[in-house]
Amino acid sequence: MSIVQVMDASYENCHEAIEKIFEQFPLDIDGKRIVIKPNVLRSAAPEEGITTHPAVLKAVIREVVKRNPASLIVGDNPGVFSYGMNEKAFKDTGLMEAAGIYYRNLGAETVQMSINSPYIESALVSRAIIDADIYISIPKFKTHGLTGLSCAIKNNFGLLAGALKAQTHKKAGNPFNFAEALVEVFALKVPDLVIVDGVLAMEGNGPASKDLVNLGKILAGTDPVAVDTVAAHMMGFSEQPRSIQIAAAKGHGINDLSKITVHGKLEVIHGFKLPQSGPPGGAIMESVTALRPKINNELCTLCATCIEHCPNGALTMDEYPSVAPEKCITCYCCQELCPQKAIELK
Repeated sequence: MSIVQVMDASYENCHEAIEKIFEQFPLDIDGKRIVIKPNVLRSAAPEEGITTHPAVLKAVIREVVKRNPASLIVGDNPGVFSYGMNEKAFKDTGLMEAAGIYYRNLGAETVQMSINSPYIESALVSRAIIDADIYISIPKFKTHGLTGLSCAIKNNFGLLAGALKAQTHKKAGNPFNFAEALVEVFALKVPDLVIVDGVLAMEGNGPASKDLVNLGKILAGTDPVAVDTVAAHMMGFSEQPRSIQIAAAKGHGINDLSKITVHGKLEVIHGFKLPQSGPPGGAIMESVTALRPKINNELCTLCATCIEHCPNGALTMDEYPSVAPEKCITCYCCQELCPQKAIELK
């Protein structure tokens, strides 16, 4: 039986919820090497709801430091290629200030690891996370056009350094296969504790949507699959996202709500908008792969970020970025990384 905590919180008082979480899920931190990984998709202001909020990260750091770790590292591998963008993303999101002396670019030191997947044979993975005695993941409560939701399992995709994320999208080739690859990456280092920032949640076509919900919740648990199961239920998925199903089938956690003890109020969020593709399970894969990026010319600033990061070269610059449908592998990296939120899925 797995336990998932669902707590009311605001960014002003989230430290109280975080303190209770560390009491509910005690970790043997004293003298241990700790890594905390927030969700830092890209540069964005905290109020955009794209990344973990600095107040949540700061509260988690405080609880860890109180327990006398031998070392503490805070970092992520954002979905960008260059070293300098990692630091910029942390500064722009306010997470650099929250992390303080504990910040580290997790892509700066890596280890080669074999992966049992037809889509990834091996990968460069952040050494700090692999070597950590305790690994704490702090994802956002968000939807995701490719995976259904972006929560505990998806946050582990940040274990991959730099351009390997884009390469994985390309090798998987479609959302159905990507779910399998994602779970294999997730399994490289399953978090010991997951704390989900759901104070400001994201609905619609996340993970960089303009549609935000003042949910006022923080979720937590030591079973990441159970945490994602609860989050997906709250979002209103009628069919569980494929990544959750695969992770549970491989023994990484529980996805049966009847076997999950929820402390707090569990209810489906009224009117919560799911991605246009719906949950990426086998029955609706045709609708998922039919979607293509659509550029909003009024919002587009011609920065070419989408073109630079398309793993399959499906975007080129005409008057505005243009999509070649036959090359698009529906990874939606362009939508994730567009700083102006000028890309929609149609």
